[in-house]
Amino acid sequence: MADGEGFEPSTPNLGGNFVIIDGKKYSITPLEPNNKSFNTHIDFKDYEIYLSKKYSNKKYARIQYNHARNYQDLLANPSKFLTIPSGQRRNIMKAIVCLTKYLGCYEEYKTKLKNHGIKWSNEDTAFQGFLSIFSKKHDTLPRYLGEVWPHLSDDERVLIRFLAVTGLRAGEGISSFNLMISLSSQKKLDGYYNKEFNVLEHFKFGDLFLRGTKNTYISFVSQELIDDICRCEPINYNALHCRFKRRGFKLRLKELRSFNNTFVRKSDVISELTDVLAGRVPKSVFCRHYLAEDMLKFSKQVLVIQEGLMDALFCNRCN
Repeated sequence: MADGEGFEPSTPNLGGNFVIIDGKKYSITPLEPNNKSFNTHIDFKDYEIYLSKKYSNKKYARIQYNHARNYQDLLANPSKFLTIPSGQRRNIMKAIVCLTKYLGCYEEYKTKLKNHGIKWSNEDTAFQGFLSIFSKKHDTLPRYLGEVWPHLSDDERVLIRFLAVTGLRAGEGISSFNLMISLSSQKKLDGYYNKEFNVLEHFKFGDLFLRGTKNTYISFVSQELIDDICRCEPINYNALHCRFKRRGFKLRLKELRSFNNTFVRKSDVISELTDVLAGRVPKSVFCRHYLAEDMLKFSKQVLVIQEGLMDALFCNRCN
């Protein structure tokens, strides 16, 4: 059989992993042999049960399940990970890797990822972190709050104050807010809020607040703010977001967390304890084995810092 125009016969000794076109050699990736692990029909009903047993947090299990269903084609073609925005890629990789462990082909898939050059971390992470430090617009938050304050209900204003002083992520902050309202109506708030230390003990509700890589353990909150929250009605994040969108406002709840963490750290709270308040327990030997702190003393320190934070952020608007 004659060779096609512009093609030269391949050299047998080179294994056939290239083709020569118009005198130039181009490498090609040979098709991998069919592998039963990656082509097996996935019983997603059974996988859903598997996830519910693996993760105590039902919301996190649902996210893992949805990612696995929506991106199951990544099992056969990991190179598609590169088409996913970097901000989403890591979470989707976790979901697909979890799926491979269920299917029993994790080690094989790990090799497959390596062969396709897919890595967990972004090589630009350090540089992006550097840019992030100097790109935050904390100085515009007080003015922004002044603009949106008249459009907020009384209950929503209490929520904003709560998010600001605790630095909780928006989702977990709203979950905590609504949980306090529910427990208070049942006369069970003392199972969540420790009055002695003025601390919300999130860790007691693992399904809501312990989500693998994103956790929150404790938040110091004044009794006055707790009382204000318990007089509120539950708030729905999606409803709040849609209303802001209709009125032309950006919902900047995420920035309250950044503002809080920065303010607390600059108020002479060591970085390890700032991380603990933010739900990040450092893995250093010092933190795991030697760091100790008096809870009552720490609580008083943080509550004083929160007063300064409120003055800086709200300019006495919420009083």
